[in-house]
Amino acid sequence: MMAPLAPPLDQPVWYEPLRAPSWLVPRVRDGATEILFCAETWDETGVDAAGTDLRLGLPLFLAEATRFSTNARPAALREAVEPTDLLPEAPLTVRCAVAPEAGPAIRVRVLDPLGTIVAEIAREAHDEATLGAALESLPHAVVEVVASNGVRPIWNSLYGFPAGGGLVSYVRGQRASVRLGEGVLPDSADADATTERRASVKAVLEALGSLATSTSEPFPALLFFGALLAAHDAGSPVVGELRLLTNARCTAATDPLDPVFAMTALVARVFGDLQLSERRMSVLRSGDDASVKRWLSRVQAVT
Repeated sequence: MMAPLAPPLDQPVWYEPLRAPSWLVPRVRDGATEILFCAETWDETGVDAAGTDLRLGLPLFLAEATRFSTNARPAALREAVEPTDLLPEAPLTVRCAVAPEAGPAIRVRVLDPLGTIVAEIAREAHDEATLGAALESLPHAVVEVVASNGVRPIWNSLYGFPAGGGLVSYVRGQRASVRLGEGVLPDSADADATTERRASVKAVLEALGSLATSTSEPFPALLFFGALLAAHDAGSPVVGELRLLTNARCTAATDPLDPVFAMTALVARVFGDLQLSERRMSVLRSGDDASVKRWLSRVQAVT
């Protein structure tokens, strides 16, 4: 019998760690088509840690892209399921699978509520660049399949993701960010296990920070900051070592309409820079958006 599944994520992976900035997420109308994204096992051969993060990050990425670029109501499972597993009932289910053989192959299958496959999308890639191009094509391909269920594309000036190898890192980072929220220290008190886990957390944060500082799009920065706050909330001692990477991205954001400008008010508090945090919050308070002001009250509670 299948073990109970954790509740699906119905918001981007960075949303809760960043204290639920609701004004950044498009509202979903009542009666919107629900789509459940999940990863499923396909071929275990050669699936290393990077392959696992790609497999489990893909549905998180597609759900995020669907939320910001369509009128649908997406959600994503955190863990992989077997192809034969029964999932929570949804009007549409999108099962994503990755099989690294000669090169990563990607299969996306769209199923109706009865479990009937209504479409299958396949992509192959042989390096990070072609894998990035394959991933970039998937959100539009999925929307084309589900259009008959009332899903329509919408334009969002905010949402954008990096291209090529940067997108591969972004998709892997989706799952890696979730892992940080699952506990940054091992249950064992073994010193070697603790050291290994801390090194892993640092590597994840450094990779996400490098991606965030290499592109002007705000979403890699949101993913990095979300991972940073998840590690901070879990008590990771390595967070303080990420200050330079964080500062580089924060200081580049000078436009109050840039989401990164707002997030600086939050992450600055993690590093004890209350003056910078208060300056940013003062600018944000001068606006008329009540949801921003509610968010700022949650930010002020961070120590």
